[in-house]
Amino acid sequence: MIWSRLYFIPVIGTLLAVGLVLMYLLFYWLGETRERQAILDQSEMLVHSVESGVVRSVQDVYGRMSSIRSQLQYQPELLLQPQQFQGYLQTQTEMTPQLRELAVLSNEGLVLASSVPGAIGQQTQGLSCLREANLAAVLRFSRVLQGRTLTQLLAPQGTFQLPICMPFHGPGGGRAPAGWIVAVLNPNAIREQFRPLVERLPVALTLFRYDGVPLVGEPSTWGQRHQQGMVDELLRSRLREREWGSFVARADERELQFSYRATSMFPILLTIEYDIAAGLADWHRQIGQIGMVLGAVLLLILIVSAVFWTMARRQNRMADKLNLLGTAISTTANAVIITDTHGRVEWVNRAFTELTGYKSDEVVGHTPALLNSGVHGKPFFADLWQTILKGRVWRGEVVNRTRSGERLIVDQTITPIVDEQGTISHFIAVHEDVTARREAEQRALFLAFHDQLTGLPNRRRLTEQLAGALNGDGYGRVGLLYIDLDNFKSVNDTLGHAEGDTLLVITVKRLSNTVSSDICLARLGGDEFAMLITQDVEEQNLEKLARRVISVLSQPVELNGTRFQLTASVGIAIGRCGDTEPATLLRQADLAMYKAKHDGRDQYRFFDQQMDYLMQRRVDLEQGLRAALTNSAALSMRYQPIFDSHTLRPVGVEVLMRWQTPEGDWVSPSEFIPVAEESGMIVELGAWQIEEVLNQLKAWDEQGLDVRYLSLNVSAVQMARDDIASRLLQALGRYHLGTDRLVVEITETTLMSHSALVRSNLAALEAAGIRISIDDFGTGYSSLGYLKELRADYLKIDRSFVLGIGRNRNDEEIISAMLALARSLQMGIVA
Repeated sequence: MIWSRLYFIPVIGTLLAVGLVLMYLLFYWLGETRERQAILDQSEMLVHSVESGVVRSVQDVYGRMSSIRSQLQYQPELLLQPQQFQGYLQTQTEMTPQLRELAVLSNEGLVLASSVPGAIGQQTQGLSCLREANLAAVLRFSRVLQGRTLTQLLAPQGTFQLPICMPFHGPGGGRAPAGWIVAVLNPNAIREQFRPLVERLPVALTLFRYDGVPLVGEPSTWGQRHQQGMVDELLRSRLREREWGSFVARADERELQFSYRATSMFPILLTIEYDIAAGLADWHRQIGQIGMVLGAVLLLILIVSAVFWTMARRQNRMADKLNLLGTAISTTANAVIITDTHGRVEWVNRAFTELTGYKSDEVVGHTPALLNSGVHGKPFFADLWQTILKGRVWRGEVVNRTRSGERLIVDQTITPIVDEQGTISHFIAVHEDVTARREAEQRALFLAFHDQLTGLPNRRRLTEQLAGALNGDGYGRVGLLYIDLDNFKSVNDTLGHAEGDTLLVITVKRLSNTVSSDICLARLGGDEFAMLITQDVEEQNLEKLARRVISVLSQPVELNGTRFQLTASVGIAIGRCGDTEPATLLRQADLAMYKAKHDGRDQYRFFDQQMDYLMQRRVDLEQGLRAALTNSAALSMRYQPIFDSHTLRPVGVEVLMRWQTPEGDWVSPSEFIPVAEESGMIVELGAWQIEEVLNQLKAWDEQGLDVRYLSLNVSAVQMARDDIASRLLQALGRYHLGTDRLVVEITETTLMSHSALVRSNLAALEAAGIRISIDDFGTGYSSLGYLKELRADYLKIDRSFVLGIGRNRNDEEIISAMLALARSLQMGIVA
């Protein structure tokens, strides 16, 4: 009997050991399959989550670019106002942290406007999205470039930029774009979205264009060559069938879970390469430990045949392991609830207590209704129960309440547990807290339509409300007040931008207390605000409102011990429903505001058609003058002789410029010269004039005509922006003319300039022997100090005084005084 027992125990032990080995192999296979599936699910979830963040970033940039495109379609003249437009682009760029630059380019890559100072007029290099026209219709992603901005390609090693291009068309439309709106995206902003995953998991994330060109990504740990091969296979086959998915690939003896997700809105593709071996490392380590335990158990089983107490001891150790396993499950990161078929809670883990504040004994035996926030109605829960009672998994977002009453948003999955007979025995609910993510999304949505500092509607929101009001039924009217704070820059310069922001908040409070609830108050940017009025839109009511706004804003404000008293300029425009465009009404109110500023500030002005005419006339003159510079036949010179008053013989000529439009109209220099100065074309115009008149003087010399000198007008803007002295001296040298053959006429305002370049030009002209004439003397500041310092050769008396000789005694006395002044300073007189 003892022998049979000794024989029986090894047989039973062997069978038990074989069974345990088979169970271990089955557990190993099932566990690895489950872990691989978990890696697949995690990879797809990660690529979806990251893709959502990237798309939101691109959508934000797309919104900025669409806003600029709309501005250019309604106001193409913005490209003719680079300084004003640059401020608008800078505002848009500052509102989007991931942006470095917003620019408008010509089809040839020339910068027409930019948020980066000094970029206008420069040629961009390497911008591939202007010519790769087959990538997408909405946005075009360029290849990644070195540098920070389009015109600043020199940057520290590792500094890159990701330009995104959007075509825009002129008011006339057409298939070919009129130019390009380019947003320079900081690749590090997207890379920072990848970094938490890359640092925590064995993954590599890369953002591609649809044609396989990499845009942003963390370096792949298994080689770019294999990564490009997987991308090529993805573009060649899988992406054509479905915009998202996963597949397993091998590279460098590594098994990779390759997940991808493309967005149909933008031509971008996001990929995640998950190193399966690294992902399974922890599980292999755990299964190895279990294998060691199993080996120990097998050993114990063999030993137990002779020593029973050893087997008991080993069994206790196994119980400890199982207890550890149960503890690990109960401490998982997500909240887990197990209920019976009636919804009564039977078990919750530690994460549930931490998430909701309810202890286990407070919820066991109760239903999850104690978490009900009241947000969801009965139909919602009826659908939930109908789904799980049919044995199907229910997934959805639920708004709950914690024990302390705080709002809790969870992504909930309820899985029915079915026994072998197909009967539901329990329900397992897993809660993932998404409260912070949803609140961040709602905050981002709010900021897209509101000003971050003041909380007021922004320009985009105002435009939408303005469009809704103007497109409404009936023939009502809509009023718009455009408000700009006068001299607000002095606050920022004196106290800093932080105190400037404080002043803006105070201004908003005052304006909000001034208007009724039916008036929409919005911040357009900087120190500009607008009020949209849709009720009782009468001129006298708008006038009262404007006076009230000016009065309220003129009240003193004390900031940091300094007392400020600001004023405001208000422009008023009225539009008719169904007949006025939102952009037109905004532009009209803006023009009226600038008219108020021009008339002395601290007042209001209504828009009238004369403002539109003057603005259009200014634009037409600038465009016509640009065309005239390319066709010099439209510009011509007139030469007015200068006579000696004693001999009545001509001694020189004064140069006069004339411009005739293609329609045959003559434009007065008093009209087109200020336009040339404001637009900067005066430098190019002056360069053309110098070549034209010196060439004429040289021709007269060759013909034997006795023209002693030319008297040439030089603008104060030329003196301040161009090295006019060097230009004149070089031209005189090319035509072999002496410096005594030229007299430069400057106005008195030139003498008032503090520009170093102006002083340098005047000093160089005097040192070279070129004579200086003070033009229109007596009509400007007439500063004798500047006149003495310059030591000019001639004083030129303005025509308005000369016409008074024999008619006006005051004019005669002024001329006599000028003659005496010229004699005392040993200067000649030209009248």
